[in-house]
Amino acid sequence: MKRMTVMLLAALAAVYLMPLFTVGVGGGKAQEPAPAAEPVAEEPPDFDRRTTVTVLLDGAIKSMSLRDYLRGVVAAEMPASFPEEALKAQAVAARSYTLYQLRLYEDGAALPESHGGAQLCGDPAHCSGYVDVDARKAELWGADASYYEARITAAVDGTAGVTATYDGAPIAAVFHSASGPRTESALAVWGADLPYLVTAASPGGDQSPDYLGEVTVAEEAFREKMLAAHPDMDLSAPADTWFRASVRSEAGGIIDVEVGGVRVSGLWLRQQLGLNSTNFTYHPADGLLTFRTVGCGHGVGMSQYGAKALAEQGRTYDEILRWYYQGVDLTVRS
Repeated sequence: MKRMTVMLLAALAAVYLMPLFTVGVGGGKAQEPAPAAEPVAEEPPDFDRRTTVTVLLDGAIKSMSLRDYLRGVVAAEMPASFPEEALKAQAVAARSYTLYQLRLYEDGAALPESHGGAQLCGDPAHCSGYVDVDARKAELWGADASYYEARITAAVDGTAGVTATYDGAPIAAVFHSASGPRTESALAVWGADLPYLVTAASPGGDQSPDYLGEVTVAEEAFREKMLAAHPDMDLSAPADTWFRASVRSEAGGIIDVEVGGVRVSGLWLRQQLGLNSTNFTYHPADGLLTFRTVGCGHGVGMSQYGAKALAEQGRTYDEILRWYYQGVDLTVRS
């Protein structure tokens, strides 16, 4: 795990620098996991209630139980109307990712300066989204607030302490809104070859309203933006010659591509242009460049709409987690 931790310190900096594209207030056959018994969670009070975390929220550091933090993350990151098993999978993913972050700090990683001294923050572009469920439930869910709050709480308490681990340590259980037919690997997106973050078949992405996206940019605006970052790009020829020799991942995302003779990453282009994903095509016409995307988010780890589809097929939360995080164990911290 030490080797993995060192590798992830650099690779997952990319995660912090890009939105997870949450959905809350946001090719090949599937690798079917072997059937496994669902882990039995301890009754509260438990690990989640005893563990305290500090979170930077609205400029102030707040201390709260891990349980309350997870309730806020699940409420922000996944619609409370999603199936129970999908909500549980989201709760375990959030718990695992949080404990992964805390372990990095224990192993000597410095707290991010943007956290102001807190372990975590509520910015989905950096950590995970968070909403104060108790204070904002009426705003979030209106007349159905009690019902949806109970669903969120049940997802957290119903998986109390359950953590996805690899080699005995919490995993970087990253997630995203909706993938194309397959998820991306961490290697393709961030250059980190992690055995549990590999490409997997993923159903249900087309249920997302953001599954297909489109961004249109004027040629001159695109030229100015690219040359500001890469003055050596040659964008003097017609726009239909600007993009060449793209390299795509197994899942379809652009790993890198030549733009004006300069090779750049698909991740960089996505960030520069505000694209929903790196799985895009490029269409120049009439002085405009149109980029059409498939999927929403970085595409690595659990697809939230995929979790929804699997739950609707009758999969349990532990099966969903093993589908997207391959080779992991689910352990209960008591």
